[in-house]
Amino acid sequence: MPGNPTRTEFKNQAPEPPVREIGQQTHRSWYKIFGEYPMTRHPFWNLFCGAILTLVAVSGSRGAIAAIAALSPRNPSALMPAIMQAYHADWGEVVIPPGVYKLPEPRGGFYLSFDHMKSFRIIGKGVTLLRTDPTKGGIEFHRCRNVTLDGVTLRCDPIPYTQGRIIAMSRKKHFLDVRINSGYRTDIPDPLMVATVFNPQRFQITAGSCDIFSHHITSIGRRTFRIFTMSPLTSIRIGDLLELRGHGPPDVANIECRRMTIEHVTIMAGTGFCFYEQGGGGNRYIDDSIVYPPKPHGATLPPLRASNADGLHSNFARHGPIVVGCHFEGMGDDGIAIHGWYAMLRRSAGRRWIVLFPYGTPYGNTKFFRAGDRLKLYDPGGGYLGQTRLVNIKRLASYKPKRSTSLPDIKQGAFDGPHLNFYEVTVRHQIAKSGFEDRICDTNAIGSGFIVRHCVILQNRGRGMLIKADNGIIEDNTVDGSSVGGIEITPEFWWDEAGCSSHLLIEGNTIEHVGYASTDVPGWYQAGALSICANTHTQAVGFGHADIVVTDNRFVNNDGMNILLTDAKNVLLAGNVFLGAMRQPNDRGAAFHFDTSSLIWLQQCKNILFADNRVIRPGPAMKTMVGVGPDVSHVMGITQQHVAGTFGKLTQGPHRLQNR
Repeated sequence: MPGNPTRTEFKNQAPEPPVREIGQQTHRSWYKIFGEYPMTRHPFWNLFCGAILTLVAVSGSRGAIAAIAALSPRNPSALMPAIMQAYHADWGEVVIPPGVYKLPEPRGGFYLSFDHMKSFRIIGKGVTLLRTDPTKGGIEFHRCRNVTLDGVTLRCDPIPYTQGRIIAMSRKKHFLDVRINSGYRTDIPDPLMVATVFNPQRFQITAGSCDIFSHHITSIGRRTFRIFTMSPLTSIRIGDLLELRGHGPPDVANIECRRMTIEHVTIMAGTGFCFYEQGGGGNRYIDDSIVYPPKPHGATLPPLRASNADGLHSNFARHGPIVVGCHFEGMGDDGIAIHGWYAMLRRSAGRRWIVLFPYGTPYGNTKFFRAGDRLKLYDPGGGYLGQTRLVNIKRLASYKPKRSTSLPDIKQGAFDGPHLNFYEVTVRHQIAKSGFEDRICDTNAIGSGFIVRHCVILQNRGRGMLIKADNGIIEDNTVDGSSVGGIEITPEFWWDEAGCSSHLLIEGNTIEHVGYASTDVPGWYQAGALSICANTHTQAVGFGHADIVVTDNRFVNNDGMNILLTDAKNVLLAGNVFLGAMRQPNDRGAAFHFDTSSLIWLQQCKNILFADNRVIRPGPAMKTMVGVGPDVSHVMGITQQHVAGTFGKLTQGPHRLQNR
């Protein structure tokens, strides 16, 4: 019968013996044993294969059993082999006996590293993994799928940062002298990465102080160092404590991993990002903790920090992280950061672009930019230009740019250096006014779809949350004592982190005593306890943020503006309570002509709706409930008295921003 045979015809055809070709090892003798039948259809073949697999499984299980039997805190070198034996024996999980495991020094960058692991659980309740080299990471998962890490505590000893007391200073000559506290390390890098001033009585970041960056540090005596600073020495006194931040790799890293579960994991003395993910997506972080380590041997003062850097840092994930019930405190940087990267437009010719990826990013490794991805374009100053879809991309191995970037505020190394990767990108439709040094955000790789729920973030240097993703939920969290800000929704072109945000729900959170230190205060554009804002004060063509609901949140004891809203449209502010706001002046954002006496500041916004918000017992620094800057339209739900002028003497009762 002509044409392709049907399923019935295949069923009725007798199997033909295989044709023996030159060099082929198939013999007709197999058919003498099993008859003229394919071996895979003979019942004895299934029994034979089952027996072989059983022998292999038994052999693997015996090896795994032996490896687990040899595992104990007294034999920490057996940890990695035991986990891998259990995985290869297809056990599905391994339970590590409790105790403290002083891990042997690794050959690579991480103490434990797992590659392409799938559908496996590593359970370590009551297990502490002790690292002794702060330059090595803790646990790395690389291109793993559906793996769970449960119950482990990771601790670094020695503590990967240090601290001391300020014993002398010169504001005129921009230096200060620090004597390192007893018990803390003295191998301080030069130049210092960043230092933070702490109140010696409260052991909290000093209000009004700024981050201290140095251009040189030198030893001037026993455990005493002179730090030459690039920062103004404001709100600093002799006798204050100074924490000197270190720099190291992540404690737990998910690189190009998907559907991972990191739960009940505790980080103590984190070396870098405590929990880090790059690429991949859909990973879950459940009931994890970051805590202060105990005092080092010989110390009299407790550690001022719990980690060098962020609590959770998510970088260009295809699906954002699910973060539930986590407790992070004392981080050296942001509590939770979710973002993508920007690429740079080097040449535009209609629908064809020449694009430079950041940091020499190899396209094949990161899955950065895929056909069908939605791309948003911004001018060099941060103005939104439009969006399109990626149709095709190809590497330009021999492309030589005619000119290099001249932008002064780009994160060092992002778009320069010896390893530059250029690509030709075809987009669905051209964007008007696109040109050299515009920034491109791949909105499919910024961690969208994230959830942060029931988390507590305490006393960190930085933002409680720094979000640059779409389609997210921030619900029922507490942010208390984050020195730079509470919840900040903003891109950072100067740090090459994308992008703007749409379709967010920010509901039922408590933001308390944030934004009081650690920045160039007047020149800091993330000026609110909650900021939904542009990269700078630059006038944008469109609105970067859109469709955001801010409802039923509590703002408690925050000086300075409590909410900053710029470069946004379609925002609902409803049911929020502002308690004890603006008792002390705070000029965050003054350099951008924000009215720092306003509880809420609007600038370059459209379609903003207020409903049933309350202001309770505000301080004297609040002069206006809602301040309105340029390019604001369609603001609903507030009366004229809330928008303009001063209130004079305020009563102690609640002041409602009524929906009228």
